[in-house]
Amino acid sequence: AISAAGLTGVTIANAANTTGSTNPMSSLVDAIASKFNLSKTDVQAVFDEQHTKMQADRETEVKAEVAQLVKDGKLTQAQADALNTKRTELQKERDASRATDQNLTDAQRKAKMDERRTALDAWLKDKGIDAQYRYLLMGGRGHGPGGPDGDGPRGGHDQS
Repeated sequence: AISAAGLTGVTIANAANTTGSTNPMSSLVDAIASKFNLSKTDVQAVFDEQHTKMQADRETEVKAEVAQLVKDGKLTQAQADALNTKRTELQKERDASRATDQNLTDAQRKAKMDERRTALDAWLKDKGIDAQYRYLLMGGRGHGPGGPDGDGPRGGHDQS
């Protein structure tokens, strides 16, 4: 039960910080620890381990996908290297702003996402990379194939 809850919860947990109100999973960790009479620290450790593993797995998947795009001739190696570097940079920025972003209203959060998207589109254009590959930089798995607006190669659009 803990493992299943951990896997489910970790997919929405983004906080590396596991203390205080900045951890969106703290109430689930508390509930599981209480329900099964476990140490909250032990339950949190399971969540943290799974979160770290899932991040590493996702990074491996994205790098493999980028490498395949190079192999398929859709990206140059230089573009692929730029995407991989930018992805790491953006993850560090997300980690650094996570706590302050939680204090934003929904409207402010949406405005910030729109601003990030505009900046990413400009960056992609500058690198000569089609905007359909934006999803490779957005972190996480987005809102299903192709991200929230359905564009991108996994969004069901013809890419030929």
